[in-house]
Amino acid sequence: MGADLPGPLCLPSAFPFVGRESELAALRELLPTADDARRVAVLGGEAGSGKSRLVRELAAEAAERGALVLYGACDAVVRAPYGAFVEALEHLARVLEPAALRAALGPTGGELARLIPDLGDPAPRPETDPDTVRHRLHTAVTDLLTAVSRDRPVLLVLEDTHWADAPTLGLLRHLARASGRARLLLLVTFRDAEVPDGLSETLADLRRSDDVVRLRLPGLSGEDVGDFVRRAGAGADVAELARTISDLTAGNAFLVCELWRALVDTNVVRVVDGELRLVRPLAELGTPESVREVVGGRLARLRPETSDLLELAAVAGSEFGLDVLRAVAGPGEANVLGALDEAVRSGMIEELSSVRLEYRFAHELVRRALYDRLTGLRRAELHLRVGEALEASGARGAAELAHHFTAAAPLAGAARGIAYNVDAARHAAAALAFDEAAERLEVALGLGVVSPAERAELLIELGQARHRAGRAVEALAAFAAAADLADASELLARAAIGYEDACWRPVITDQLAVDLLERAAAGLGEEPSQLRVGVLGGLSRALLIRGEHLRGAAVREEAIAMARQLGDRAALATVLAASYWSRETNPPGRVLEALTEARDIAAELGDVELRTVSMNWRAGILMALGDIDSARDEVNAVREIAERAAQPFHLHVAEHCGSAIALCEGRLADAEAMAERSHEWSRLLTGRDASGVFGIQMFGVRREQGRLDELAPVLRLLAGEGGHWRPGLASLLAELGMESECRRELARVTREGLDQFRASLWLASLTYLSDACAAVGDEVTAEVLYRELAPLAGDNVLIGHVVACYGAADRYLGMLAAVLGDFARAEQHFEAALELNRRMGAQTWLAHTAYEYGRSLLVRGGDERAAALLGEAEALGSQIGMPALRRRIAALGAETHPATPSLPDGLSFREVQILSLVAEGLSNREIGTTLFISEHTAANHIRSILRKTRCANRTEAATYAHRHGLVEV
Repeated sequence: MGADLPGPLCLPSAFPFVGRESELAALRELLPTADDARRVAVLGGEAGSGKSRLVRELAAEAAERGALVLYGACDAVVRAPYGAFVEALEHLARVLEPAALRAALGPTGGELARLIPDLGDPAPRPETDPDTVRHRLHTAVTDLLTAVSRDRPVLLVLEDTHWADAPTLGLLRHLARASGRARLLLLVTFRDAEVPDGLSETLADLRRSDDVVRLRLPGLSGEDVGDFVRRAGAGADVAELARTISDLTAGNAFLVCELWRALVDTNVVRVVDGELRLVRPLAELGTPESVREVVGGRLARLRPETSDLLELAAVAGSEFGLDVLRAVAGPGEANVLGALDEAVRSGMIEELSSVRLEYRFAHELVRRALYDRLTGLRRAELHLRVGEALEASGARGAAELAHHFTAAAPLAGAARGIAYNVDAARHAAAALAFDEAAERLEVALGLGVVSPAERAELLIELGQARHRAGRAVEALAAFAAAADLADASELLARAAIGYEDACWRPVITDQLAVDLLERAAAGLGEEPSQLRVGVLGGLSRALLIRGEHLRGAAVREEAIAMARQLGDRAALATVLAASYWSRETNPPGRVLEALTEARDIAAELGDVELRTVSMNWRAGILMALGDIDSARDEVNAVREIAERAAQPFHLHVAEHCGSAIALCEGRLADAEAMAERSHEWSRLLTGRDASGVFGIQMFGVRREQGRLDELAPVLRLLAGEGGHWRPGLASLLAELGMESECRRELARVTREGLDQFRASLWLASLTYLSDACAAVGDEVTAEVLYRELAPLAGDNVLIGHVVACYGAADRYLGMLAAVLGDFARAEQHFEAALELNRRMGAQTWLAHTAYEYGRSLLVRGGDERAAALLGEAEALGSQIGMPALRRRIAALGAETHPATPSLPDGLSFREVQILSLVAEGLSNREIGTTLFISEHTAANHIRSILRKTRCANRTEAATYAHRHGLVEV
């Protein structure tokens, strides 16, 4: 099995393995067996602590036990996207039989062609959403390793992740989280003294899993160093020498080995006839500081040609081949070979196990020491020579060539550095490494692209890379710079479209987006074209988001008409899908028609991304219309499509929409579970912080569960950071019975004004403040809130894109009117709220409406009606599980009696509504018209009713309704 080991793990060591037996034993226990699932081990330590040696020992044991060992190291010099994983998977492709590899790749294997072209051809897919494509790639790697591990357990080593690029860290997180069915030990090493932000976030993410084992390699103890010296020197009394070495090196394993080698090379110690003999006093060993310069001392003892060769190798990189050294060194092959042989014997470099003669430095510290002592001019010269040798061989990728020709630019000029950086950026973008692509483009631009047109083209690419990396503000700067340089209408149009596209998802209301798109539209002229449709579509959305509804609607209609004229179905669907933003000027029904057409065209074209976008927007409009049943059906359909297509963003949205619907319907456990799943999916999204969505949803769930006190510490903290959560804090204080503190918070909000909340959580803030205001009877605040909420009378309260749905706005207006003593108006609002919440099947908000209405009637002595309403609220609160509401009802001390009969056989209130209409003889279409739901949704409910009541048909169901007294419900 040892023959299967990757080259870097086959390197023999000239030194004994000491002091790491406990760590080796701990890792040995984690190696997968026949029945084990995935495990993760994270191994940290300072540079030179012995992590690589420990990994080699473990790998040898794992191979002997029959495991497949895969290895990848992150490069300190050239950080190619997914570099460590590519190295590991290329080894996998080499050692597996072709038939076994094809079987293991399975249906998702084509995605891996992004990393390793030889593994297949990726199926063409629209790549409008990089998170989706990235998730598919991550899933393909996970599926491959899981399939391979069914036949043979796998040890996957990822070394030096402190140098890892962002894509590698993203795949690492996914693999650690999603590979539970694989018989796999994922072993990750890093330097814990130099943890960059990306790795720090990854380690924090890994710590969230209970099955992740963390190990740290400390310095070798004095006893360990003594064991090392005894085994290396044999036979002599080594206590004093070992103590001195330990003090000078602080137990750093690399320095212990290097110092020992230096002692032997300089004849401070000799091994004679199996005994260790000191030749010179120990005091001559120097100080700890001088020991860390031991590499320089060893170089001084090598022949000049060997030092020159090592300097050249240090520029070539951590690993290099004989072919490169020969090509760069030129004539004098014998000198090259002799110098190379001396370098290997000195221990400065190591020969890798490979069919080609390839080498690597014994440690990055050695390479860095060599590189750092070069002058700037010498570095540029050697980079140029190495770059030209690699270029001539054609064996290296664009990223490596870009690295060398960028460093060589002061000598060789910028042209090749620019060309290779642009090429490397495009390769990185194809591999979904958008941060790396952006960095390469920035280097290319920094080297000095002179032509304005070429510079504008690269700036557009830079904007796209930054946008796809989730860096909206930086993307806007690149697109704006491109627009300033663009002297052609096409370039300006592309820059303007890119600028607006980077604005809309984070809802950046930037006037410059409008200005650029208007300039672009004027530059293109009136001639219909696909590019002009794109400009007009973006301009429409930019205007609508900024609140310029009439102009935005007019431009939108022009874009739709032009797309229809061109017969461009994809462009038409894209513009129609943006109709969601026109809901201020378009009736919801018309918006729904446009979104439905966009959905259907996208399905016809096979554009899964546009289809799910349109369906998600449809769910929002259906909720606004109060058709919760159809919205739920739409969300379920989105979830199903997004699961098949591996679309993390749309799964995140579907789950948070589902959570809002479940809260409305009184399914609190489902609402909580969906909110949690939505938050987990959001962790896979680039540049999108969904913590606000999760916070609003959990606030709503915990409030109904009577567990709002659990959020009090966090909410107090958030209320102090910018004040956006102060309305939520006021609601919490009221819920916890802290009336005086609640009043103070409301008085402060009223004094400072509500405008501070308009930019964030506006509608949610109004509802939270209304709850608090009604609880403590604050008339001053009630008057201010009523004016703001009055335009929403008759509407369903939606927070964001179905982040939360709080039912009829009339409930809040009724509460506020009651506080103001306007009971006639309050009654009108409450009756409207009861009707809308019942029609929607919003059980949770129906319970709150009945409670607030009943409470207001008690003030006026309306005992009978109040008792019925409070009884209904109590029944719903008991059924749903709303302890806080039930406590408030009990605190009123009023008589209650149920307003509706109990519901048999697990029927929901909505199902009883539909059953009563069936008993009246209404068809599915008539039921849909009566309850504002689709005929399809009505049919689904009737199937559920027949199943629950065990009725064979509608006639039996009608009889059942009359028998149980449900017809009048």
